[in-house]
Amino acid sequence: MTSASSATILIEEAQPSGWRPLLRAASLTGAAAVTSAALSVAATKIFAAMLGPVEVAVLTTLQQIRQAGVTGATLNGQTALVQGVSSRQGAERRQFLRTVLMLMTTATLLVTVLALAEPGWLASLTGLGAQRAGLVRWLALPVVFSSALVFLSAVLNARGEIGRLALVQMASPATMAVLAYPVVRLLRAGHPDPLVWWLAASAAVAAMLALAVLNREPVKRWFRGRGPWWSAEAARGFLTMSGAMLAGGSPAALVLLAARARILHQQGFAVAGQFDAAWAISMNHVSLVLASLQTFCLPVLARTPDRAERNAHLTRMLTAAALASAAIICVLALLKPVVLALFYSDAFREASRYLRWTLVGDYLKVSSWVLSIPMLASADMRAFLLADLSAFAVFAAGAAIAGHFRGAAEGTAMAFVAMYAAHLAICGWIAWRRYGFRPGPRMALIWTGGLLAVVAVSIVTWRAG
Repeated sequence: MTSASSATILIEEAQPSGWRPLLRAASLTGAAAVTSAALSVAATKIFAAMLGPVEVAVLTTLQQIRQAGVTGATLNGQTALVQGVSSRQGAERRQFLRTVLMLMTTATLLVTVLALAEPGWLASLTGLGAQRAGLVRWLALPVVFSSALVFLSAVLNARGEIGRLALVQMASPATMAVLAYPVVRLLRAGHPDPLVWWLAASAAVAAMLALAVLNREPVKRWFRGRGPWWSAEAARGFLTMSGAMLAGGSPAALVLLAARARILHQQGFAVAGQFDAAWAISMNHVSLVLASLQTFCLPVLARTPDRAERNAHLTRMLTAAALASAAIICVLALLKPVVLALFYSDAFREASRYLRWTLVGDYLKVSSWVLSIPMLASADMRAFLLADLSAFAVFAAGAAIAGHFRGAAEGTAMAFVAMYAAHLAICGWIAWRRYGFRPGPRMALIWTGGLLAVVAVSIVTWRAG
């Protein structure tokens, strides 16, 4: 897939190796992720304190519907776009970018039509109820802006524009934080539509910022020039990877929506809101670690043909991920009631019973995702799809079984641990057998120590809150 074309563009330049570039990229992306998380916390705090668990559940359901829509609208192709651009040069890369733009635009239009045509069906399917069908219809706008943001962010990522990408990533939560209070005031006055406009505005601002920072001559050369706007070969290359990602991402989105719908139907919006608080805290802190590493390492691994160098990159990533995630998880486990009251309100303290499970699963998730990156860098989508679908099959079965005995919300949290235990085992086996990854005794000791610390702190604080 790699061309031997001219090396006049920045992305063809040799990339430094070792800890320094990883830590630099991780610090930039990590700082952006921390800032974004703080802004999200501010917006969520206003929303939760003034409206309570029920409206938090409504907002989270809308966000999950939007995310499922964005998955379809982009063909779940952000990773495929980064990998494809990173492994191509010159005219071949230009045709690839143009072709992907055409594919994503077409898919976005189809998803938009579905949202406009069948809002009632989508609202009923996800547990929102027919009375909120109007909100689902207008989710078409956030989906369109989010789709544009995915494409533009992927181009920034592929170019190695980590600093500018970090600014773009902060734009959306910053907009939500600024608009949170006026939106909540409108919701309390009985106007539900601003909830969707809020989501649309945050994606639109970030997309416009991404377009502005990309509107420079080096990037324009990626699109300008002779040649067609459609390439069957480029489409096949993109769809081979994105199709596998979509085949894994779509069931994942549907499984999560089904799990939340089960909670809504069995235990109501109040319990769903408590669960959403625990789930959001769990997902956000994991994103701090994964975003800090994957943004830098996926393009680097895609450009690195040497197995020994790839394994060295992977060992550094896994070491950094284990140390960072263990430290964050232990702190969150110790301070569960405080964190829930700080990020949400005292009305959300019951979410501790779900957070105690998801925090254990988070440590496994971070490691399993690091071990899945070589598959993405090599476009080994059969292996990636096997790992993803197997993990979500475990999640779906575990949520149904555990939910029967412990309730839908806690059963879903318990299934989260089982899912990422399975995903880690599969990704670790594939990395060992297919890519010759050998972590070494030091790496094994660090990872095991992190796991023992997480388990020990979780046991000590199990009933906290």
